Amino acid sequence: MRVIVMRIIKASGKRQKFNPEKIRKSLLRTGLSRSEADGIIYEVEKKIHDGMTSRQVFKVVMRELNEKQAVMASRYDLKGSILRMGPAGFNFETYVAGVLEEYGYDTELRAKIRGSCATHEIDIVAVDRDSGMRHFIECKYHNSLGTYIDLKEALYTYARFSDLTNGGEHFDSVWMACNTRASTPAIKYANCTGMKLLCWRYPQDRGLERMIEDKNLYPLTMLRSIDEHSLDKFSRAGYMLIKDLTKNDFNSLKNKTRLKTKKLQRIVEEARGVARENNFEA
Repeated sequence: MRVIVMRIIKASGKRQKFNPEKIRKSLLRTGLSRSEADGIIYEVEKKIHDGMTSRQVFKVVMRELNEKQAVMASRYDLKGSILRMGPAGFNFETYVAGVLEEYGYDTELRAKIRGSCATHEIDIVAVDRDSGMRHFIECKYHNSLGTYIDLKEALYTYARFSDLTNGGEHFDSVWMACNTRASTPAIKYANCTGMKLLCWRYPQDRGLERMIEDKNLYPLTMLRSIDEHSLDKFSRAGYMLIKDLTKNDFNSLKNKTRLKTKKLQRIVEEARGVARENNFEA
């Protein structure tokens, strides 16, 4: 009997053999058991067909998850939650700084520092609380899937780092953080120069998504009650993690965001509900 190979069209336009194991791994990272993940995949495989886009397959998975595990569906849509931070990169910069704070760094956002030839606005200056090492971090935010950090962006970031160090500013390393993937030329250049990449699925098993999942550092954009206005208020106050809303006093949140009481209450209550259902630490 001839076996029919089902192929899926990725965001880049490339056709790829459908691999349920990728979906299984993503589902398991949300906290589903293996049997629950296998049950979702069984239903998904009955509803998809050859030639579907990866986005269409994702929507089928989300429908199945929403019917059975609504909270897990939000966690599965981590990439989509980050895309909803846009269109500008301001919120993503604040979010990455919040993630790094949870990993032992003190951070400063959008610092203006004079280099040898120009003044640079640095997205994040991060200092390791243990070692004291100081890092220059450039954030690259992309609004659509299938977009990669390219060699040009890596060259540009390293040139800025070089101008700052040539001007006498001390940084122990330069990083690029991105909500999508890095291209092969960008990875090769980063490896050659010693630049650190923190991207989607890179480094392998230690990419941005893994740092988020390992410590439950999920963004506010997972919440259904968050609108663009509220997100901007939280971001400007330095809050982009659901954890920020569960560990900070309500009056403090209100004073810093200036949101109306009823709206803030609705958002905080949802955040606390999500945290309870996911066993997030306060």
